[in-house]
Amino acid sequence: MKTKRFKTSLTAVLLALGLSSAAPILSAEGGVAEAPQTAEPREYALERHTLHMGTLINAKLFGATPEAVKHYAIVFEDKVTDYDDLMSVHKDTPLNEVNRRAGEPVEVPCEIADMTKQALAIADETNGAFEPMIGPVVNLWKIGFGGEHVPSDEAIAEAVSKVDRSKVRVWREGGRCMMQIAKGQSIDMGAIAKGFIGQRLSDILKHEGMTRGVLDLGGNIVAVGEKSDGRPWRIGIQHPAESRGGYFAVASVKDESVITSGAYERYFEENGKRYSHIQDPKTGRPAKTDISSVTIIDRDGARADALCTALFAMGWDRAEAFLRTHPELKALVMHADMKQAVMTPAAASSVTSADPSVKLTVLK
Repeated sequence: MKTKRFKTSLTAVLLALGLSSAAPILSAEGGVAEAPQTAEPREYALERHTLHMGTLINAKLFGATPEAVKHYAIVFEDKVTDYDDLMSVHKDTPLNEVNRRAGEPVEVPCEIADMTKQALAIADETNGAFEPMIGPVVNLWKIGFGGEHVPSDEAIAEAVSKVDRSKVRVWREGGRCMMQIAKGQSIDMGAIAKGFIGQRLSDILKHEGMTRGVLDLGGNIVAVGEKSDGRPWRIGIQHPAESRGGYFAVASVKDESVITSGAYERYFEENGKRYSHIQDPKTGRPAKTDISSVTIIDRDGARADALCTALFAMGWDRAEAFLRTHPELKALVMHADMKQAVMTPAAASSVTSADPSVKLTVLK
């Protein structure tokens, strides 16, 4: 398998987001390049790129002064590092400590406890199509993290036997947040953590005074506020068969996350068969689905992230039935044939087609 390596870098550019060409920009050295005087209000933009949580993270930050936008950039980078230290599967973190001490009560930061409670609730809501206790299965296959072979039937059955969210406890003890999973279990937040973190980053930046920006956590997009002219941000929705930047629809959003899951993201091939990273917790194997991608638009990034995985694992008929009972969701689902897609009535006000070869239908 081939993997890409990214270097952490800093660029500062004038973003083509409705700003005047005369607006000042921050230089790569952090200074201000003065632009010609105009009657239009100035706005400063700074773009950050960094590698954390095993993915490339980008931020486009806006502020009224150079000092403000630099402050937002510092806050963003500090908090991304904090969350990496809190939840990354690649280092010793409080979340990994829960797995290491399976069977024991473990004190955790309350943000982890909150995310776990939300994950368990969504697992119940989707009847296990999203499952935070799928860790033993994910660790067995290791798709995207060096796994290149199909495990034995015996190993898969053993992993599935440990997937049981009823054995997870989350509680408060005095002022402390506590968690406990059963021996042999492993909690995996890979299908909700980026959405949760993106939402928290947005909330923190707004608390610091930032009114607009766009955060990209490895394809999980968080639109903070709106563009300077009051229009929504326009986010392209990836076509599964196209290279990055090939969109089949566009979402217009304000203060929402746009999150997409699909089998094209991480996989390996063996004996001519492709195995996706999205696992079915009931079979312990990559989900057999006739869906190619799912996009959720929601103010709650964690919920959007988890529901993307759940709907993908459900397959076309079950996903469509689920969406009919949740008309409040902004959801867009593309069939495996990549010729048809459906979206909820709630999504129809935000999503427009960008590829006439894909028939886009609104669910009734």
